[in-house]
Amino acid sequence: MFKSFMFLLKLIWRFNKKYIFYAALFQIVTALVPLTGVVMPKYIIDELTGLQRVEYLAVYVGALVLINLVGSILLAYLEGAMFTSKSEVFSSFECMMAEKLMTCDFESLEDPGFLDIKEKAHRILYAEGQGFGAVLDHAFNIAGKVFIFAGLVGVLSTLNIWMVLVFVALVLLNSAVESRVQKRYVSWDIEKAPIERRSAYLLNIIENFEYGKEERIYGLKDFLISRVAKHLGESDAFYKRQTRELNKSQYFTAVTSFFRDAISYIYLISKVITGSIQIGSFTMYVGAVSQFSTAMNDMMSSIVNIRRFGLYYDELNKYINMPQTMREGERTVDNETGEYTIKFENVSFRYPGSEIYALRNVNITITPSEKLSIVGENGAGKTTFVKLLLRLYDPTEGRILLNGTDIREFDYDEYQNLMAAVFQDFRLFSFTLKENVCFDKECSDEVVIDCLRRSGFGNKLDQLPKGIYTNVYKNFEEDGFEPSGGEGQKIALARALFKDTPVVILDEPTAALDPRAEYEMYQNFNKMSEGKTTIFISHRLSSSRFCDKIAVFAGGEIKEYGSHDELYSKDGMYHELFDMQAKFYQ
Repeated sequence: MFKSFMFLLKLIWRFNKKYIFYAALFQIVTALVPLTGVVMPKYIIDELTGLQRVEYLAVYVGALVLINLVGSILLAYLEGAMFTSKSEVFSSFECMMAEKLMTCDFESLEDPGFLDIKEKAHRILYAEGQGFGAVLDHAFNIAGKVFIFAGLVGVLSTLNIWMVLVFVALVLLNSAVESRVQKRYVSWDIEKAPIERRSAYLLNIIENFEYGKEERIYGLKDFLISRVAKHLGESDAFYKRQTRELNKSQYFTAVTSFFRDAISYIYLISKVITGSIQIGSFTMYVGAVSQFSTAMNDMMSSIVNIRRFGLYYDELNKYINMPQTMREGERTVDNETGEYTIKFENVSFRYPGSEIYALRNVNITITPSEKLSIVGENGAGKTTFVKLLLRLYDPTEGRILLNGTDIREFDYDEYQNLMAAVFQDFRLFSFTLKENVCFDKECSDEVVIDCLRRSGFGNKLDQLPKGIYTNVYKNFEEDGFEPSGGEGQKIALARALFKDTPVVILDEPTAALDPRAEYEMYQNFNKMSEGKTTIFISHRLSSSRFCDKIAVFAGGEIKEYGSHDELYSKDGMYHELFDMQAKFYQ
């Protein structure tokens, strides 16, 4: 039951030990203040109905008022200290969750099952709106209520121990009912997580600027709103079921509270009438009964909540301990020669959940500094080939070798450091232009500017008042600029140039460029890729003229392989594709 509590306790001990001290002191003060409020009025009332000694009344009232004053001030301070300490731990936890997402196997990001687990795991982070650390708060609350409970039991046991047992029985009965209800509540909450993820996706694309053009041009308002309404309606059905269940427990609590109050008042009034207790004692016992029931209900509610959030913890545990098969390799990459031979050896691949092979028995060797052009029609397997080379996926069958060693044996990050890629669906970030090129790497402005000019972005750069310190996009800065497709592609290319790796992969690098920019890029291509192994994917077969070798993909296999002259003279698929494009320029 307390797995989630122990997890959060270890987390807070790791990131901010002060929180535990603040929380413990908070509970001690929280216990002492109400106990004082129960006991002290008895002595004040007894003195008022008895000898009425002013000095005694001054002591009793002074103690009560002073304890309440100091307690209130201390509780306010501790509550603020707990909040700031918890916020620090929350930030660390958020970063830990984000790091898990950044380091998980790439294929997990396309797995709906993984994404659902991620969504459920975040439930413990926000605890259904109760905020981070709600489980920990409930656990500390139990400890505090134990103090109060012990004091109140001591008071009530002087009256009648059977009264105490009746109250305990009623509270346990309440908690049993609530526990059953909360278990069903959480079960439904976990069940609706995928539905809420779909709703969040739809709301996000409605708010996302990138989707704005399609939404307006194709009149998607009614279509998207109806989808949002559908999924929100499904969530509402869950909320109604949950509310009905919660109401049941609340009705039951109201009934048991009625019996508790009726029994206690009838019993105490009869004691006063028979002279067994005084008015002051009556007030104390009534207050003790009320506080006892409140403390017991609160404690049992905290226990139920910890059990409830424990179900979320199971999902969090799955998420945090999701296997990272890509990162099992530990071998260091030999960087002494700076030359790398890449070999695909009988490589076949199927995407997770698919029975169809995207690649089948691919065999190819890419030598150091070689320029390889990969061509073929859509769906031929070109992009899959690159994803395997980049280790975004591992082969289903066969292996990929780097200088004779299976790439799965290398440290994942070290292997990634050998590669730079410019994808057709590249992404820029709402950072400065410089940060989009070098991110957190230390570098001079001159190096970044040089990379941007070499990629063909120089003319646009000269027009930006803040130069490389201009923000890309206007999400956060009004004077940011919105790059065109071609401009964005040049920035992405500058990013690859800055990384300066021995292997460069260019996926449709001229797709968004105008004819002049494309010509200039081809002119600079040899210079940009000098001494590097370059893999070039393009539908424009004119780019193949710049490459040493060409691999023609079809149906997930390499159908033809050789130089431009060799393949063109064979009068095969490459010849057909090349002439098909060339006739439009003649």
